[in-house]
Formats: sequence, C-alpha cells, structure tokens
Amino acid sequence: MNKKILTSLSLVPLIIFGVTGTLSSSSVDAAGVGTIDIETRPAPLEPERAHKQLTKQIVDQVKLNHFSRQKPLNDEVSEILFERFLERLDPRKNFFLKSDIKEFEPHKNLFDDYLKSGKLDVAFEIFNRIQKREFDRFTWVLKRLSRGINSFDLDTNDVLRLDRDEQGTWLANKSEANKLWEKYLVDEIIRSQLRDPEEDPIEFLTRTYTQALSREVQTISEDAYSAYMNSFSTYYDPHTEYLNPRESDNFDIQMSLSLFGIGAILEQGPVDGYIEIRELIKGCPAEKTEGVEEGDRIVGVGQRKDAPIIDIRGKRLDQVVTLIRGPKDTTVFLELLSSDDAGNERKFVQIVRDECKIESSAAQKKIVELDPDPVTGEVRKIGVIDLPSMYVDFDAQGEGEENYRSATRDVEQLIDELKEEGIVGLIIDLRRNGGGSLAEANTLTGLFIPFGPTVQVKNARGQVIKLQDRDNKVAWGGPLAVLVDRRSASASEIFAGAIQDYGRGIILGNRTYGKGTVQTLQTLSHGKLKITQSKFYRVSGQSTQNKGVVPDIEFPELIDPQNIGESNNDEALKFDIIDRVSRKHDPLIGTLLPRLTELHRDRIADNPHFRFYDALEARIKRDRDRETRSLNFEARERERNDYEDWRIRTENELLATEGYEPVETMSELRDTRDEIVEDREENGVPDALLIESAEIIIDFLELKDEVTASNDTETTGI
Repeated sequence: MNKKILTSLSLVPLIIFGVTGTLSSSSVDAAGVGTIDIETRPAPLEPERAHKQLTKQIVDQVKLNHFSRQKPLNDEVSEILFERFLERLDPRKNFFLKSDIKEFEPHKNLFDDYLKSGKLDVAFEIFNRIQKREFDRFTWVLKRLSRGINSFDLDTNDVLRLDRDEQGTWLANKSEANKLWEKYLVDEIIRSQLRDPEEDPIEFLTRTYTQALSREVQTISEDAYSAYMNSFSTYYDPHTEYLNPRESDNFDIQMSLSLFGIGAILEQGPVDGYIEIRELIKGCPAEKTEGVEEGDRIVGVGQRKDAPIIDIRGKRLDQVVTLIRGPKDTTVFLELLSSDDAGNERKFVQIVRDECKIESSAAQKKIVELDPDPVTGEVRKIGVIDLPSMYVDFDAQGEGEENYRSATRDVEQLIDELKEEGIVGLIIDLRRNGGGSLAEANTLTGLFIPFGPTVQVKNARGQVIKLQDRDNKVAWGGPLAVLVDRRSASASEIFAGAIQDYGRGIILGNRTYGKGTVQTLQTLSHGKLKITQSKFYRVSGQSTQNKGVVPDIEFPELIDPQNIGESNNDEALKFDIIDRVSRKHDPLIGTLLPRLTELHRDRIADNPHFRFYDALEARIKRDRDRETRSLNFEARERERNDYEDWRIRTENELLATEGYEPVETMSELRDTRDEIVEDREENGVPDALLIESAEIIIDFLELKDEVTASNDTETTGI
C-alpha cells in the first residue's frame, strides 16, 4: 500500500485547481437575482457501488493502524458516533427537529455494526433528511423574504444567542424553527444595512438563499459518504480523515505545488452563477493565451475541436475543475463571456494544458534593511524566508527524480542567494505554516545544525524512532530567528521546537497550534485515508500536542486562541512527555534572553505598530466571551459606531506615524489600508513584526559581541 508520511494535512489549505467560492444558481431574473424552481427538491441520495467495501476497508485500517488502538468499536462508541454524525450535519442545531432525532434514535447503538458490515442505508437516510430540512428551510426563508423588509421587526428588544451550538437543543418543532430563523433573518438584515446602506438587504439575502438552494440540488452521494465516514474517523482524532478522489488530487497538488491544467484560480460568481476567472497564475498556459482575461466568465468546456462544447453554467466548481484539468500537452476548449463592462462579447479559446507551478505557495525571500552599523557604517541586512508549508513532491521523489521540488531545497537555494546579498542574520517566517511533510521538517532543521537528532516519533506500539540530520553541512550558521503564530502547526512546530531545543535560534511570536501527531496517507480502492499512526516529540522529550511551542519572546496575540488550536478539537490526543535525547545545546540564547527581552520591551513601548497591536489584542479579549447579539437596529448601530470610532481613532494614530492623512470613515480607512498593503507588496516593505524580529537579531549580534569580548579579556588577562 502506498504511504506518504506527513504531520499535517487538514491544516494545509487544499487547492482545487485554485478554485474558491460557493455554488450558486445558473439563471438570473429581471432584478439580477439567481432563481431556482423551489418545487424541485433534491433527489434522495444513495450509496455508490464502491462505498460498501470501501467502508469496511476504512474501518479495518483505522482499527488496526490508528495510534489509539485501544479505542473499541462497540455499542457505547456507536452512540457517540451517532451523535457526532448528527452534529456534523447540523452543528448549530438549526435544521433537525426533535422528531427527526427520535425517529433515528433506535439506530444509535447499531452504528458500530453498520460500519463493520458496510451498511450505509441508515446514514444516507439521515443525510437525506438533513437535505430535506435544509431545502424546506431555505424555501421558507425565500417566501419569508418575499414579504418585504417592512414585515421584519427591527425595533425588538430580543437577542440572538451566539453559543447555540454549545447551549442549544434540537428544535422542538417547525414553529420553534420559524422563530429561530426569524431571528437569523433580522440579524442578517441588520448586518446588511450596517455594512452597505445602499444595498437592498432583501435582494441580497434572496440571492444568498437561492444559492443555498442550488447547492442542495447539486449535492452528490460522495458528499453524504464523506460526512458519514469522517464522523467515524475523526472520533479517533481530529486529523484522521477519508479523502475522496477529488480531495486526494488536491492534496497532491498542494504538496507538490504543481498541477497539469491551464493555471487559473476560479470562483463562483456572486449573482448569476457563472464561474469566473479570478486570477491567472503567472507563466501558466491560461495567462499566455490571447483572449483570456481575469474576470472572464466560463460558459462552456470542450475536449475536442470537432465535439460540442458542454454548457457548464450551474455546475459545481469541482465538476468544472475536472473538465478543465487534464494531461500535459492536451487541449481544452473554453467558451467565455468577456470581462468587459458590457459583458456581451462571447469568446472561444483553446488552451494547451501544461504543468503549472504554484509559486505563490512556495518559499519566498525578502530583506529587512536596518540602520547602518555604528562602527562600519554599512546598512545591516536581515534576510527573511517566508515558508507557507513543508511541501514536497512525493510522486517525483518516489520515482527517483533528481530535482524533485521540496521546501528544504527551495529554502537552501534562497539562503545561498541571501548570503550573496550580504545578510548578517536570517528570519524563517512560519506564520500561517500549517505543516506538511515530516521528512521536510527533519531536513529543513538540518540546514541549521551540524548534525544530530531533530525529532522523535513514537508509534502505537510505544516504539520511538529518532529522525537524524546525519551530515555536517550547514546552509546558515549565523544568527537565526523563527517567527511563529497560532496558525503555525505540526511540521512547522517540529522545526521551531528543534531550533529552540538546540539553542540554535530565537523563537518569536505566539504560542503555536499544538498539533503533535503524524499522519500517513494510504491509498484506498476509492480515494485515500489520512490516518494518525504516530506522535512526534521534541528532542527535549516534550510533545507539542495541545501545548504547542512557546516563543522565547512573545508578540501581541492577534488570533484568539479559543478559536484556533489543537486543544479546541474534540478527541484531540493528550499531551505527554518521553525521555529526552542527547544533543549539543548552545546556552548563549538562554543567557542573553533576559536582556534581549528587556531591549525588545523598551523598543516597542514607543512603537506605534505595537501600541496598535496591543489595542487589538485587548479588544479581542474584551469581546471573547460575548454570548448574545442584540436584534435591535438602533442598538446595533450604536455598537457599530462605537467600534468604528475606536478603530478609526486607534488607526489614525498609526497612520500619522506613517505619513498618511487621518481618515474619517471606515471606507476611507479600508481604502488607505489597501493602498498601504499594495505599496508594501510592490516595494517589498516588511511588516512591523518582521522589522522587530530583525531588530532582535541585531540585539543578539551586539550582545554576542560583548560576551565574546568579555571572554577574550578574561582569557588573555587584559
């Protein structure tokens, strides 16, 4: 069985041909609102022929190979799986009625037997029921909206509970459901009016729920099956998942940073259901083809010049992706509607598919230039390598290709380029790095240490394997910092933890995600299974599971840890510690850390960016425990005005330090922020956290020189 070892997949964003967005209707009425026949209910879904045997295969693999083998599959677990399946389908308890739950309860102790035997009819019956409830509810919403905005009470003193998923129970009946959804609609109308007073909220919501109805009609059996099987697999831990064939393809694309197709990022149009070309990837076939422009809407797709073009309006994005993607050197024929304002020009283009490199997800470099050295007068340059994931082309590697793509190889090349540019320090930016290949975490660590263990991996039998860097080659031996945040997970935590345990670099930022498990990707008869088979531990013996990596110097926390992190996941494996392994630890950073921290705090005390970050962090904490939201328009308007006044006042202080005129409205603030971001991207200007990270490296260099000079004095007796 083909296996690919990784530390994270669910935390690495998956790419579907660069497709994002939602499904929507394919027709438009006179008002520009998507329409659908609300009497056309989605047909009941049934299991595919392959699903029964596949179910038994997945169950056997999880029971035999998961790290937590001790978890049984019995009647007690069956009840848990039953409840998890219902919660997966209706997490906020907005659709199912108590009568539905009562009807299905006789099956709650039988789910273990159903899984073992591959029996799927009950699971599909439950899935079909949620589809019916959703379709009926969205139909009710459209009819309710048709009564107009004046039929809604926006002066009520009622509130909407924000924690219904935790506090709510299943809806007693349709009358209770109607009352709850009346609140939802009032809330959405208020939000729409506060967001854009010029937009008709009824028209906007009608489009939104028409699209939701369209999605119901386009649901397929694989959607139902995936929901059911992942209710089972994630009971063992959050990262054990069944990947259907399309998701499996997406994984391969994400890890290899390449695909065979035309190289375009697509999204569903917000109004008319057309699939639009949002972005053309530089250097790829679509970008090189005359007549293809960003904003064009795809009407049809053809595979041969002498065959008819298939009308794809209203189809699911993944279905369209399948039609467009294909082998290298084959041709796809597209019928497009022009992106021009008139939107009436129809174009026919043919594009030869080719391999397309997704460079936007690859390692990138930049340089932070600080004030000149007071002794030499030279500008001090700190290199930065932004690494979005621990990627590797598994297939090319497995086939023995000499120049296969990997994060380690790209980083090593960028380090060589930065050294030629005269850097005196290096920052590895792992913010948003959700992980990837375990082997890449090992080899990447090896770029910064002479040799030694980098991570320990313990399997279900308790056996511990130590991954090693076995050569003396070091790509960068100078001052090093690693910048992390709450989204840094898994393989990136291995790297950050190893750098910290060796005393090789300074860890900066926020406590990381806390994912300390290793998955393998196993090929099934249909799709793949990502299964947790091991836990990894730092060379210090500590697990990162639930705890993460704690930075040496912490920055303001701009991501609420209660919203992201392993410890927030149901069934997350526990934190534990194993024996440490011997390694050569450099104590210098630990010795200098108190002084480095003091210098950092002194510097940011007068830093306008950090004052702004501190204010945002305090605001996040203040709003964290809010349980209700008012459904009174005037009250919400006051809340909005209070927030906007605070935001504008706070940001104006920051804008003034950057040479920008103060703004008076949120619209002006957004425009100014967009201008700043665009200017920084065009000119390679680093953000404030990177600049401060670079300053800390300079502090380290200067303090290190002081220590070296002091030691030399003691040695020579001068």
